[in-house]
Amino acid sequence: MKIMIIASVLAAVCFNASANSLQSQIASVAQAEQSGKAAEQRQADAWQAEQDRAIRAEENRRANAAAAARKHAAAVEARRAKANAEALADKKRDQSFDDELRNLELQRQKLALKREEARVNRENEYIDQELRAKSAESEVTRSRAEANRNVSEGQKSLLTSEGEARIKKESSWFN
Repeated sequence: MKIMIIASVLAAVCFNASANSLQSQIASVAQAEQSGKAAEQRQADAWQAEQDRAIRAEENRRANAAAAARKHAAAVEARRAKANAEALADKKRDQSFDDELRNLELQRQKLALKREEARVNRENEYIDQELRAKSAESEVTRSRAEANRNVSEGQKSLLTSEGEARIKKESSWFN
């Protein structure tokens, strides 16, 4: 680029060499150099601006990608946390249900023990009741036996009295 500018300046100088004085030629060369430097500076500034835009665009792209990655990671973490919370709630619900079942089973066993304990405690009453019932049966049997004996003795006494009465009657004079 510099060569082109210098060549154009030299060409301009050569054409104007005959017409211009040395001072004007030097001024023209200086002006050409200044305009070349300004053009180079504009190009450098434009290139730098383009590089800055590219860097900013790349930084924006990276920032957007990082934000998207963070957003995705947050969404994944939120889903994982929700799944963990649901699993924990299910586990807690299952444990609660199991605890209730165990409590219910314990209550059943306690009731069965109380029922058995009450039966055992009343066992003496049942035994006493059975003994009284058997005693009453024995008493009834004894009473029947005694009644039968009394009837038998009464019949024996009656028969004996009748026999004695017949004997007396037979032995009496007036038969």
